[in-house]
Amino acid sequence: MTAGAALAAVLALSCLAVSAAGAAATVEAEADRIASLPGQPPVNFSMYSGYVTVDAAAGRALFYWLIEAAGAPAESAPLVLWLNGGPGCSSVGYGASEELGAFRINPDGRSLSLNAYPWNKGLVPIPFHRSRARARLP
Repeated sequence: MTAGAALAAVLALSCLAVSAAGAAATVEAEADRIASLPGQPPVNFSMYSGYVTVDAAAGRALFYWLIEAAGAPAESAPLVLWLNGGPGCSSVGYGASEELGAFRINPDGRSLSLNAYPWNKGLVPIPFHRSRARARLP
């Protein structure tokens, strides 16, 4: 990904975070809102997921999962861009589920519990799946 494409992705996510946090979220942000995950406990934050186009001509996009700050106004919480993953290490399957994400997968494999030490306590993390922008636009 070129520096220009990376900057465009970050700016697009910043705009999404601001619009999603406000009272009048855009139609696009609402389309990306996650109502709940399977087996999710009650939470005091919103989540959004979707794709950010990085190369429209080539049909390339990056997957993102925005998790608003828990217990803090999203408008004033710092925005964190978390890049991790790569070959053999999924940012969602391992990084977000086993390390610093909002949830832990319970031993039954069907339910989630809240992580005691998530990044979204006072921050707004945006984990990206580092796939070198290989995802195709729908």
